[in-house]
Amino acid sequence: MREVFIKTPGGFRWPFSKGLLVESMMMAGLKMEPALSVAHTIEEQLKTRKKPEITALALKKLLIQEVEKNFGPELAERLRGQTQAFEDIVVREGYRRRPFSKGVLARSLEDAGFSMREAQALARAVENRLRRSGVRSIDADELEKRITTEIEELFGPAARARYAGRQALAGEIFVEEGEGEPRVPFSKGVLAQSVMAVGLSPDSAYRLARDVERRLRDAGSAVVTRDYLRKAVSEELMEEAGEEVARRYHLLRSIRRAVKPVHLLIGGVAGVGKSVLASALAYRLGITRMISTDAVREILRATIPKDLLPTLHTSSFDAWRVLATPHTAEPSPAMVMQGFRDQVSRVAVGLKAIQERSAREKTSLVVEGVHVVPGYMTHQFQSEVIQIPIMLVLEDESLHRDRFALRERETRGSRTSGAYAQHFDQIRLIQQHLVELARGAGIPLIPAENLDRAIDKGLEVIVDRLQEAYFDVVQG
Repeated sequence: MREVFIKTPGGFRWPFSKGLLVESMMMAGLKMEPALSVAHTIEEQLKTRKKPEITALALKKLLIQEVEKNFGPELAERLRGQTQAFEDIVVREGYRRRPFSKGVLARSLEDAGFSMREAQALARAVENRLRRSGVRSIDADELEKRITTEIEELFGPAARARYAGRQALAGEIFVEEGEGEPRVPFSKGVLAQSVMAVGLSPDSAYRLARDVERRLRDAGSAVVTRDYLRKAVSEELMEEAGEEVARRYHLLRSIRRAVKPVHLLIGGVAGVGKSVLASALAYRLGITRMISTDAVREILRATIPKDLLPTLHTSSFDAWRVLATPHTAEPSPAMVMQGFRDQVSRVAVGLKAIQERSAREKTSLVVEGVHVVPGYMTHQFQSEVIQIPIMLVLEDESLHRDRFALRERETRGSRTSGAYAQHFDQIRLIQQHLVELARGAGIPLIPAENLDRAIDKGLEVIVDRLQEAYFDVVQG
């Protein structure tokens, strides 16, 4: 069987495993042998899929259907109420979000004095309780309470006291920029997010952050300098991922201290994966402000009457219909592009205002959408930011069509694929136009066939552009 990936709402992809399905069914009360049989049936169905990818939501529906068909509605209802083994549980720490990891929890329990076997049993019990309860997200403080409760239930009050005592003795580590300057608490979550920006997977990033924390605690100091922390991270990165990744980390750290805010502009037609790419890159770069050009268009058409600017009130691939030209059933390529450019020019007014305000406030920003078009994204404060435009392109037409059907299933029909299928030729024509404009302007084209590779390529483009900007600033 070719490898199939499970895609989570957070943009992560996990290799499909029958073991994850079996684990989910056994949590709901099914015995191993019948669970294996159902998992095998689902695996056979996935073999017939054209795409090597299925969303966690679609897989859950498929699993529940098979269980209900074979074992009745009661077991299916229990399965429906729990969080499956292949679904993310998100841990909230202030504004930060990270996926719950049983492995990371087990290692932290080992740090607190539990044996490897005890730590693994505790981590497994905590995860099972969360998933059986249907928890999809949880505050870090609440998770800590559940861990201590689980410790007491499995090992008694003495173990809980031991755990609490070791946590207290561990103390908090503070990081200072220089001697005598203000200190900030060391955070594994913040560190993990920063190393994800150089291409590490979330699990690898959190494992590295934990190893760095252990190194800091072994050093025995409650306060470390920022340079010492960077050196520790660099050495761990060198061991984990190699010299190139460590070099990239040093570069990004230097850049963030020395240069201007980043305005990342991600263009591309409907269905290529712009929003997924934008979310992934924004998270890895620590950029909290993200805007879709469709949202800007919605705001504009809520305030500007249709009679005044009709192209705002239709889709980008269908704007030709409202042009003041003789109506035809089938538009010429020139008409399609005229309607598209008219709409882009209207939306560009709102985008320009957003970019200018972010530049004045020295705030980094991610903009994604079909209206991110070369030649329309300039503004008077552009020299105050590092503007990084990229164009996401999906060459495979059949895969492009499948993406619309997948999006319809993911949104439960709120974004139907019918209109996109009907105007697919116009969408592809617009993509061809965007590719030509991007090539003419020297804007990087990123293939969208595999979104994981697109994220990696996007990070490469960003690092290269930031490196250029860094040396410009240093020379200046």
